[in-house]
Amino acid sequence: MRGLALSAVALLGACASTPTPDQSVAAIENAVVRACPVERRQDGAHAQGFGATAGVRIEDVALVPTAADPTRAVRLRRITVAPGGVIAWHEHATIQGFAVLVSGEMVELRNTCLDPITYRAGDVAIEDANTAHSWRNEGDAPAVVLVSHFVTR
Repeated sequence: MRGLALSAVALLGACASTPTPDQSVAAIENAVVRACPVERRQDGAHAQGFGATAGVRIEDVALVPTAADPTRAVRLRRITVAPGGVIAWHEHATIQGFAVLVSGEMVELRNTCLDPITYRAGDVAIEDANTAHSWRNEGDAPAVVLVSHFVTR
């Protein structure tokens, strides 16, 4: 019986560091937009990020052409960022959409916010035409982000 109890404790410990499908579903079901507090917004607050892209895996999940304009499509990507990983500074003048953090934790530097913004599972980042930003995973576990953009085919 003691062996069974130790196995259960080991299994629970493993679950604590790796999100389960139920945790991911809960994050999506409770998704909310995370934004810079109004009193901390300032155009040009940041112009550079955390450095070069590193520790990032990008996988295209789907691409759906739009009916109204066959030169455009909606793209869904899964981005996995290792602990310490960085998504370099980039802008969204031509590609807009949103990002949903499914698991883990990420910190964003944004051109319109004086403070870094911390995103946790279920938080959504809006990426409009005025957005320029950079991300870093400051947590101990990989962060998984679903990103949907309106792109040129």
